[in-house]
Amino acid sequence: MEQASVHSIYDSYINALPSTKSDCIVSEANRYTRTNNDGYFRRVIPRPGLELVESNYSLQENRVMDIQSQAAMVELSFCLEGSGEFVVSGSQHEFLPGSCSLQLMNDFHAHFMYRADGSHQSVGIGISVEQFNDWVAESDVGAAYSFQGLLGNQAYRLFRMPLQPYMARMLQQLNDFTSSHQKLRRLYTESKILEIVSSALDAFLYEREVNRPRSQLSRSDREKIHNARDILLENMESPPSLIELARLAQLNEYKLKIGFKEEFGTSAFAYLRERRLEKALGLLQEGNLNVSEVALIVGFSNFSHFSEAFRKQYGLNPSEVKRGRFC
Repeated sequence: MEQASVHSIYDSYINALPSTKSDCIVSEANRYTRTNNDGYFRRVIPRPGLELVESNYSLQENRVMDIQSQAAMVELSFCLEGSGEFVVSGSQHEFLPGSCSLQLMNDFHAHFMYRADGSHQSVGIGISVEQFNDWVAESDVGAAYSFQGLLGNQAYRLFRMPLQPYMARMLQQLNDFTSSHQKLRRLYTESKILEIVSSALDAFLYEREVNRPRSQLSRSDREKIHNARDILLENMESPPSLIELARLAQLNEYKLKIGFKEEFGTSAFAYLRERRLEKALGLLQEGNLNVSEVALIVGFSNFSHFSEAFRKQYGLNPSEVKRGRFC
């Protein structure tokens, strides 16, 4: 069911383009290619609940497309070239070359307006709701994420950031493997898609560090960054997600990420992890609680993750501190 949702949304999109019908796509196992005078689409389905769509085409005139779907999915979209606008369930956006976005959609209506002013190049990776939740719904860093938690009662939500060089390189590498062995090509493509997905989701949801220019923060922004830090520490055992933290601090997510790094030298949740482990160290040294109790108090629901993080920071297992071996 989830896999069909991802496919059906892409089928609707491709079928809406004049002279580009999905039933005309030539298939080779899980690899699909369609060429015509306008360009091509390449579709790869490496596993259930995951689909890659690469597009590269030019338009002779402006085009308008409408898509209505009751399906749901998550999409990572990379806009490389082209201009236009799109409106999804009342939310209006522009195509921004050199950007990547995380989009969540469910029972939506989309209206696309493409301009005939050059090549349109993009890469989309569709992820089923089931697969997305399996990957990101549980975390010891911040609040748990889920499709429903991020989308809420909306039909569509978009997060966007500049396309970073390391991610652009991974997109280029999608077609680097030219072996004549079909199964090895599919294996390479699947591994590269998963690498892109993991890096992009880390960037959008868990603050992966990327090379961005230093921002210029106002005094008010810096005060809000410090307020965000205080919110994290006050809710150490059950902290808000990055998205919710930005809302509580009255900052956008991008400024929160950059500002926290400037003010405290690390990301928000790396800072929180350090403070959690410092508190854990103090509690263990007091000797009134066992290791499992300490882990829960400082916000670690997974005991093995707590022990690993503690050992990485202090070079000892929590149980060794409990026995008085920490100097």
